[in-house]
Amino acid sequence: MIVTASSITFITPQVATARAFYERYFDTWSPFDCGWYVLVRLGKEPDAPEIGFMEPRDGAEPFRAGGMLNLTVDDVDHMHARMSSAGETIVIPLADNPWGHRGFGVIDPAGVVVYCHKAIPASDAFAPFIQKGPDVPRGA
Repeated sequence: MIVTASSITFITPQVATARAFYERYFDTWSPFDCGWYVLVRLGKEPDAPEIGFMEPRDGAEPFRAGGMLNLTVDDVDHMHARMSSAGETIVIPLADNPWGHRGFGVIDPAGVVVYCHKAIPASDAFAPFIQKGPDVPRGA
């Protein structure tokens, strides 16, 4: 089986607020919105990543924590400054990380940690763990 696309849906009573958060900070649009469920596309391209937000239905429990949504952005410093100055809750400070990311984490209205990052060179300690492809040995 070949997976051709993937998305994630977070169950939250804050559907409208979550949609507004992503519209405010990311170039989004919603290809589907029936009020209790909204699909947010992160970009205008047809194959851009998507995130769904759904009000609790049929006994489904709201998202409570334990996950992190990782988003690669083109200007992580600008995004951090913009979100910080808007008063968003930064839970992971902006930093250069040895595994090859410069990034920070913010909480969205559904309670999801959104880790915004860009690639930077990995440290010598982490470089051996990065794979260049499924058929290339680690560290090669």
